Formats: sequence, structure tokens, C-alpha cells
Amino acid sequence: MKKTIAIISVFLLLIAGYFVAQLVAKNKIEKTLAKEIEFKEVSVNLLGGKVEVLQAKYDKNAKSLITDKIEVNGFSYYQFLVNNKIEVDELLVNDVEVVMTSASKKDANPQNSKSNFDKEVVVKNVNVNGTFRFQQDSLRTLKVQHFDVAIDSLGLNSKTLKETIPFQFKDYKIQINQIAYTVNQLQDVTVNEALIQPSVITFNTVEYKPRFSREKYVEVIPYEKDLMNLKMKQLQINDYDYSITEDFKLFAARYIELDSLDFSIYRDKTVRDDTREKDLYSKMLREMKLKLAIDSVKVKNTHLEYEELIQKSRPPGRIFFDDLNMNIYTITNQNLDRADFPETKIDVNTSFMGKSPFKVDWNFKINDENDVFIISGNSFNIPESSINSFFAPAMGMKTHGTVNELYFNFRGNSDQASGDLQIAYEDFKIDALKKGSNEKNKFLSAIVSLVVKKDSKANGETKANPEAVKRNKTKSFWNYFWKCLEAGLREAVMKF
Repeated sequence: MKKTIAIISVFLLLIAGYFVAQLVAKNKIEKTLAKEIEFKEVSVNLLGGKVEVLQAKYDKNAKSLITDKIEVNGFSYYQFLVNNKIEVDELLVNDVEVVMTSASKKDANPQNSKSNFDKEVVVKNVNVNGTFRFQQDSLRTLKVQHFDVAIDSLGLNSKTLKETIPFQFKDYKIQINQIAYTVNQLQDVTVNEALIQPSVITFNTVEYKPRFSREKYVEVIPYEKDLMNLKMKQLQINDYDYSITEDFKLFAARYIELDSLDFSIYRDKTVRDDTREKDLYSKMLREMKLKLAIDSVKVKNTHLEYEELIQKSRPPGRIFFDDLNMNIYTITNQNLDRADFPETKIDVNTSFMGKSPFKVDWNFKINDENDVFIISGNSFNIPESSINSFFAPAMGMKTHGTVNELYFNFRGNSDQASGDLQIAYEDFKIDALKKGSNEKNKFLSAIVSLVVKKDSKANGETKANPEAVKRNKTKSFWNYFWKCLEAGLREAVMKF
């Protein structure tokens, strides 16, 4: 009898101890959570090692996180109660709504928040999914319709919280669907899906879209600006790394690939000029605050189109390149003063107006403060229709004849460029058009014919070495390049 009573007493003590321990654990968890978040209820299952936080909300420093339930499985109460350590097997947060504003950076005091955290946290598996919204300012907003984050073996403590990534991990996988961001007054960008892993980032179906029609965008721009429309099948970044601190930002990648772009650019030249000075690409990269170390970039299967409206009475001039494939080697703006600083090399192979092969080689050094560059290339069998697509509406002139061969080679810097151009053509002439019409202006055409050579030299080729082209620093590199070509063509084609 006494033995039975003793067993029952022990059993009752164990039950009582269980409920006391559960109550103590629940109170300590609630006390710990109450320092950081609001919640309706905490449910604790001591035997199952399970904790549920219901209707949780964090709202501090312009950051808001709201979820119906946070679920923790495999919670070690011993580690929590005895060693003040949080150790769990699984953390699940479903359908969390995350909202941030740019004020979070200004209002937050990270040193205070990090110094108050004195626990070590170890979670074997983390799974969080939900929506995200970041309000950068009154115009720019980033929206994510759905994200799913899985982290293997997460660990954090007061030391890791001081790092760029405030926790350690073994592996991770982030899936994001339906990203939308307002870039500026003219453009939005959307991404259908993104996958981020430790060694590769993939973006599928990327679009950079205009927010206005061609007719409306000129009403909101203060000076000439491009209106861009880009659709890309996939962007993949391989073997990447990054570092972000208050004083230093770095992005590195072994290989970046952009696949199947359809990129159109439109510019209305009837709007007043943007007279600000434009830097060449080498200087832009050299002076970037973000440090880069990219081994190579490949752009493939691309359609590139440019349209320019010069006169309201005519349609825009248009040129395009089909099946464009480009390789860029070595993009870096680190250690600019080293003796063996590498050269950035770009090679392009494409089809001009979908009819004529066109090749370009372009080299420069990002650390060169004179911004020296060399650009060369060639094209063949350019029909008059390809030339007139831009020439007729933009310049009010129409050409006749075929360019059989074209070679160019220019070397320049931030001030001027020079080089040579070789061209072979036949039966070439230019008709001046009546204003606002495609009809030939006979009088002006007759004058033009007096100064234009009908054919290249008897040996089939004319070589031109035009005078140095002075750069208009309020214009882009592409205007500079065109002026070099224009100077060579003028000397090759004109009689005097």
C-alpha cells in the first residue's frame, strides 16, 4: 500500500512538475518575446518541444511584420531555461506580411538593438514565406507578391549580428515570385520569378517597362531622355560574392549571362537638350561607389532597337540589330593603381537591320584617367533600305546603292578621337527630300549629286583618315562613336 502511494505521489509530483515547468517556460518565452514583438497568445507543449506564437506583430523602426502564427518545433527547454540558449529543430512562419520604409535606416539604432541581444540561437531548419513591400520614397516602391525562404542550420549571436549578414548558415534557398519596382518617374521593372542560392542567382522573365506612352512621356521630362522597353528571358549570376558595410560595398561574380533580350530605346530629340556633361563608360565605372569584380558577362540572342524623333513632321528614324551576341571580359574598379590593371574587352557579333553581318571590338582600361579606348569593326552588304530606315526620316535624305564592305578603327580619349575608315560601294547617290514628305526635292538633290562620289575607287575600296573628332562632352559615348563614323564616311564619299 505504501509503495502504491509512493508511486502515485511521484506520478503526481511529475505531473505537477510538468505543468510548473511548462508554466515557467511559457512565462519566460512570453517575457523574452514581449521585449521585441506584440502577440495574442503563446502556446507551449513541453513534451513535444513545440511553441506557437499566435497573431504576432513586430512594428519598430519603420519595419512591420505581421503573421497569424509562428511555429517552433523541437524547442530545447533545457537549453533555454538552464543555458539561456535558443535551440530548435524547425522554425516555421507562414504568410507573413513584411512592410518597410526608407525611414527604417534612419530611425533604427542598430548598435543599441544588437548590444541588448545576449542569447545564442541555433535553428536546424528555417522556413519563412509571405509578402514583402518596401516604400523607398513617395514614388519608388518595391513589391513582392510571394517569397519563400529556406535556411539550413542557422546560427546567430551578439557577434554575428554585427556582420553584414547577421547570422551564419550552412545552406539557403530563396524563391521569389512577382517582383515589381518603380525605378523612377519613367520606368518600372518587374521580375516573374527569382531564385537565390549560395552560388547562383537566377531571374526569369525580367521586364523594364515605360510608365508612359511615347506621346505622354515628353510632357513629364525636363530635357531629352531615353524611354526604354526591355524584355529578358533570363538573367543568371554565377559564383557571386558581396560585401556591404557602411564604408565599403563590393559585388563580385565569375560569370553573368543575359539570355534572349528584346530591348528598344526611343528618344524624342524635339525636347530641349540635356547639357550636363556625360562621362565615358570607363570613368563611370571608375567612380562608382560600388566596387566591382566581374570576370565575364555574356549577352546572347538579343534584339536591340533604337528610334530617334528629330522632326515632328516625320516618323522617327530607326535602326536595329538582330541576333546580337556580346562578350564582356573583366569589369573591375578595384585597386586602380596596380601596375597590371586589366583591360576591359568587349566583342559584339550581330546582324545590322537583320541583313548585314556586323562585328565590333572595343577595349578600354577602367583605371585610365584619360579614358583611352579603341573601337574597331566591320560590316558587309548593307542595302539602301537598311540605311534609309534611319537616314530618310531623321535626316530628310534618301540613299541609293549598296555598301559592299565597311571597316573602321578609331582610337580616342575623353577629348578627341581619330582613326580610319575603309568603304567599298557602288551606284551610290543621295536624294534630298521635301520637308515633311518622302517626295524628292529635285533642286537640292541635284546640288547634293555634285559633291557625292557615285562609286568608290577603281580598286574597289576608299580609305579615309578624317581629322580628329572633338568630343561634345554633353553627348553620350554613342554620339561620339557616330561622329567618328560620320567623319570617315564624309571624307570617303564626298568629292571635296
